Amino acid sequence: MVSEEKVNRPADNTPIRLRFWFRKVGRLRYISHLELVRTVSKAATRAGIPCWFTQGFNPVPKIVFGTPMSVGMESECELMELRLTERIEPADALARLNAATPAELTFFDAYYPDNKLTDQCFAEYEILLRTERDAEQLAKTFRALLADPTLTCRNLTHGKASERVVGKQTGDAKVEVTGEHTLRLTMTLGTSQGEFLNPDYVMTALDQATGFLEGSPLENTYLIRRLTALDKDKKTFR
Repeated sequence: MVSEEKVNRPADNTPIRLRFWFRKVGRLRYISHLELVRTVSKAATRAGIPCWFTQGFNPVPKIVFGTPMSVGMESECELMELRLTERIEPADALARLNAATPAELTFFDAYYPDNKLTDQCFAEYEILLRTERDAEQLAKTFRALLADPTLTCRNLTHGKASERVVGKQTGDAKVEVTGEHTLRLTMTLGTSQGEFLNPDYVMTALDQATGFLEGSPLENTYLIRRLTALDKDKKTFR
């Protein structure tokens, strides 16, 4: 009779991929990706999940994340995969992780995948913007800029000036006036290697063109939130 332990363990001892979806919101939007990795790693260990550990002098649970978010951004659809030494019930893993993490880091789905994380090619974002300017006029200006395929973000990285054309991906972006001084922007941007576009680059390009962030930082600001992960056909990725 084959034991349950042998059934749950791969014959060649290769790690098993268990994929998780989670939300990162509120105060946790201010932690870096490295801090997120450390937080989840410690949570998985505390939760008693049978993680596959890296080799070397400082072994840690093997975790692979989807496209990282910049500090200050929220997400409703973050992806990660834990490498396991044996199969466990996904619902049990969810319950264990949620018991070991704060409420602003919530795991809401888990399963054994049949595709790769790199099959995610796009993500949908919303940007909630507050401004001291007239929202209707600013929205009109934004729509014209986002429709321009030459819209460019100028950066200074490590003392070197660089430019990134962002307008090639913003043609389908939408700008909605939600109040006298508030806007909601939605856009779908690339996340795959070679096509990745940080939504903050788009907002920087808009600010460089309009100066909409000038004035009080409390009254002229925005929040970026990732809403949905998409595949190469821009359908919901799972």
